[in-house]
Parts: sequence; C-alpha cells; structure tokens
Amino acid sequence: MSKKPEPGVQRDKERGTWLFVVDAPGAEGKRRQVKRRGFRTMDDANDAVRAFRRKLEDGNVPVPSDDSVAAFAKSWVAALPAEGVEPATVKHYAECVNRLLPTIGAVKLQDLTALDLDRAYAALHELGRAARTIRASHVAVKKMLTEAVRVGKVGANIANDARPPRAKATKARQFPTWTYEQLHQFLDDTADHPNAALWHVAGLTGMREGELVALRWADVDLDASTVTVCRSVGRGLDGYYDKAPKSAAGRRTVELDGQLVAVFRRHRQDQLEHRLALGSGWRETGLVFCEVDGSPISANRLSKRWSDLTRRRCTALGLPLIRFHDLRHSHATQLLAADVRVDVVTERLGHSSIAFTLQQYGHRYAGDQRSGLARLRGAV
Repeated sequence: MSKKPEPGVQRDKERGTWLFVVDAPGAEGKRRQVKRRGFRTMDDANDAVRAFRRKLEDGNVPVPSDDSVAAFAKSWVAALPAEGVEPATVKHYAECVNRLLPTIGAVKLQDLTALDLDRAYAALHELGRAARTIRASHVAVKKMLTEAVRVGKVGANIANDARPPRAKATKARQFPTWTYEQLHQFLDDTADHPNAALWHVAGLTGMREGELVALRWADVDLDASTVTVCRSVGRGLDGYYDKAPKSAAGRRTVELDGQLVAVFRRHRQDQLEHRLALGSGWRETGLVFCEVDGSPISANRLSKRWSDLTRRRCTALGLPLIRFHDLRHSHATQLLAADVRVDVVTERLGHSSIAFTLQQYGHRYAGDQRSGLARLRGAV
C-alpha cells in the first residue's frame, strides 16, 4: 500500500476519486497531457500511472483521438458482419451497447473510466432494467473495448474494473408453463383457429419459433413420423434472414406420435386445397406454416397473433397467460414430469448439453425427493 501519491497522481475534487496527469507524445511530435480519472483509491491511481509510464517507455501509448464512445460504437458494430458475426448477434450487441449511450455516448473514448460505466449501469437500474439486461450490456461494451485496445484506440479495457450486477443476480426470470392437460384444453378450444396446426406442433414438439416458421415440407417425413430440424430464421439489423439452427445440437430429428402425424396430414390437405383455390395468387415457398398466400410468417407477427389469442382465451379457460416461447418450456416440463430421461429431453429440444437442460428446468424437480423416496420404498 502506497503512503504517498506517485508524481502526477492527485485527488479528483470534482468526483471524489483519484486521477493522474502525465505528459506524453502527441500528434505531429507535439507534447500533450494525458489525464485518466475515476480511480477509487490512491493505490489504484498509483498502479495505473506506473503502468502508463511503462507503456510510454515501450512506445505502446494510443495515438490521440477525439472519437466519442458513440462514434466508436457505431464503427465497431458496422465492422462486425465482415468478421463473420451472425446478424442476430450483431443486432444483440448493438442493442446492448446502445442502452449505455445516453450516459456515456458523448464521453471521449480515451477518457472513459470504469466509474463512467458504473454510472451507466446505475442509470439502467433506475429505469427499471433487469440485472440480466444490464449485465448483457456490460458484456457487450467489454467486447467493444477489447477491440478498441486491439486497434490502439485505448491502452486498457476499463470494463475489467467496472462493477455490473453480479452473475448470480442475473438469474433468468421464470415464466409460467402449461401442464399437458392445460395444453390440450387450449388446443381443443382453438381448433378452428387458422394457426391451430402450428399451435399443435409447437406445443407437442418444443421446436423454437424460428425453427417452426422456417420448416419446409421437405423436412417432414410422415411415413417415418419424423421432422428434421435443419434451418431456422433469425432477426438482424436489416430484418429477418435464413440461418442454421442455434447450435450443432440444434440440427436434430424430432419424432412424431400418431396424433401429430394426423395434424400434419390434415394441415397439408387444407393447404393444398387453399393453394388450388387461390391459383396464381399463391406464392410457392415450400413452407409448412405460412401466410394465406404462401409467403413466410415473420416471427414478430406470429408472436403477436399468439399474444392476441391467449389474452382473449386464457382468462375464459382459466389458464395462466404464457408467451409463445413458453410452449417450448411447457413441453420440456411435461416430458420431465412424465419421467422421460433427461438426455432424451435434451436431444428433442436441441439443447447443447444435459447440464444446460437441468440448469433450465432443474427447479421443476422441487419436491421430487419425497416422491423419489416413496418410489424407492415401493420397489423394495
């Protein structure tokens, strides 16, 4: 622990923290003063100024730049597609960083401090943003600043010293699910809905929304009672696009029972009859689930139709209100409640590992210790 400040280190009376000021080479051979603020203690500032001087000696100090955080963020996001980053991931990073820009966007990139990031996280918290959302923004800005270090815009990634919500505070929110009986209550009630077949397949296969709207008849083998999941739909900054499944495990074969095979056959027959009636107005896409003219259904439109329908019907049926994606969660919990092996559930849902399945749905086993002991006693 230092007893006195290093040369250039001083108390920042404006912020109540510590800073350092050091002379460094500037543009066109001119000298400039480099100021770094936001150090919580004198020791932190001392460590930082010593590290900065070592970089000066090695010639590794960033070239002066007036780039703001907002300007660099824009150029960073724009460069991501050329690096092979998937459009949906680009969109995610852009949204995560943009949440922070009202607080830090105008700050010069080279002046950005860990305390500035802390202020941005606190501002999101004041707006009611979830800890999980704030931490996602931290992860994105940390990745952005790693690139800033790589290209020589800044000397260090100050996000390493920021204090986002702890990982254990970002546990995903648990949404309600339906039991098998509740699912069929809903399916029976909405049997005449134009998307009834889609509701059946979603609820009884656990397929993801993007996988369902990308499903083609070529992927369905009704004689073998299987569906091959080999494509999906994602959403980037420029709209929707075709993509591969979420992971290698996402490429999978989903087995169908007799009830689902009947749903597919009936839906196929209805679609063919509608296609003949529409004539030249039909757009051939080969999609299993599509708009009335054969064109693709956007995931946004599908979610809206689901939410509009469930808001009208769930109260009347006495069912909990769930999102479309919760049909997937419901299918998983129904299988686990029926004592289907976890590895089978993992394979059916296209999860990357059994551990992930247990992490997602392990809480559904609450109270199973007693029932497990009862089954053990009955087996003896």
